Amino acid sequence: MDNTDQELIALLRRDARQPVVSLAHKLGISRATVQNRIHRLLQQNVIQGFTIKSSNTDAQAPIRAHARIKMRSKSNKRIMAYLSGRTEIVALHTISGPYDILVEIHTQSLENLDSALADIRTHEDVMETETNILLATHYQ
Repeated sequence: MDNTDQELIALLRRDARQPVVSLAHKLGISRATVQNRIHRLLQQNVIQGFTIKSSNTDAQAPIRAHARIKMRSKSNKRIMAYLSGRTEIVALHTISGPYDILVEIHTQSLENLDSALADIRTHEDVMETETNILLATHYQ
């Protein structure tokens, strides 16, 4: 990956719907070159997909929380598969420190959050959890 690839990825992160012609102009290369680079980055799995950001995410899920999970076992495959299958979980990270996994949860109510956390805590690989409810987002 060269500097042009990195600049292309940065532009796509800001707005993945930019026309190829616009990307080519910003990068100072041809439209065909941009298309070829995007295709190659997709083939190499450097770009794994495209997504959207919704302005009404908070309205759709007004309760947002981070839960840290301490594992009983060293292998996290079972718990990761279990967590990634839950609709209220929007992000899943392995982390360093006393906890092993950080989970971002979005729910419609505190009751739904409580239920999701209760389900997570009953998984056989979960030893301990610590949860923080997100009050406001100031920068994203």
